[in-house]
Amino acid sequence: MSQATKLSASALKYYFEQEEVAKPRGKTLIVQGTPGVWLEFLECDTPDVLCYLANENAQWQQAGVAPQQDFDEKYDLIVHFATKFATENLTSLGKFSQQLNPNGRWISVVPNKMGASRLKKDIKKLFNEVETCSKSKCRIFDTSSAVDVPLARKWASLGKTKAIKDTDFLTVPGIFSAEKIDKGSLLLAEILKKESFYGTGADLGAAYGFLSKAVLDTPRHRIREVVLYELDKRALDCAKLNLDDHDKALFQWCDVTAGTYHERKFDWVVMNPPFHEAQDQSFELGKTFIREAARILKPGGGLYLVANLHLPYEELIRHEFRSQKLLGEENGFKCIFARA
Repeated sequence: MSQATKLSASALKYYFEQEEVAKPRGKTLIVQGTPGVWLEFLECDTPDVLCYLANENAQWQQAGVAPQQDFDEKYDLIVHFATKFATENLTSLGKFSQQLNPNGRWISVVPNKMGASRLKKDIKKLFNEVETCSKSKCRIFDTSSAVDVPLARKWASLGKTKAIKDTDFLTVPGIFSAEKIDKGSLLLAEILKKESFYGTGADLGAAYGFLSKAVLDTPRHRIREVVLYELDKRALDCAKLNLDDHDKALFQWCDVTAGTYHERKFDWVVMNPPFHEAQDQSFELGKTFIREAARILKPGGGLYLVANLHLPYEELIRHEFRSQKLLGEENGFKCIFARA
């Protein structure tokens, strides 16, 4: 669980404990977020939960709730866990506010460092009156006032799948590098096109399939299959669209840090791993990806990795792999090849 998610869950708990705060009740939808003690304050049957991330999906399953990726029903209460992506927040506000029953209640929670000030302005545009509260380094916005329906429809339309400018890659708000292709991925893709690939490969943290497509679009490669492992279901759905002309691509919705599964070891792995989670600067997230790559590769298999120049991965790679070499540096990124 990210630090931001922990803060949001803690803030809701403290907020609901206040005597002056009306108890949340009625048919409830939870937009993203994770289960926690705050759920005990909901006066409702089992809530509906909208969840895109595999790790959060697992937590909800353990709590006895089966999340989905979409709901069309009406609700008395919607609890919205905001993210750091402004367009994603607008999309959620626009879409789900239209699913409130008359006099339905909307609650948003967002860590201060993830755009609380911006979200406050947006919520006040959408609802007539909003109560705000600060708890656990978060802001909570609580309202039961009328929704500006034309504005809600406009914001909901921002969530449509669309191509990144000047490319054919389809994305949606809230996924990694949704507005433009990451410079690190661009650098690694150019290197991958010059390499020779065969057999079975994996793309760890595949996002919308940019690196896998760079490999599969190179005709000289003798590839049996490539498995794309991705945390975000929305990104994986985009990858399926972006690779719909490749029958060798397989797709797995999973949390790489919890381990991946395949019936055999891989000949090669490509990845542009995440290097932090919220405010965590331990770099452990990226290191976990490297360890997983070492675990799933055949002896002699190769890892192609791109990372920010400042990230201290070389020592770990020396420990986990037989050899490594620098393939290139550009625009603050480095590409490394490691042999298992």
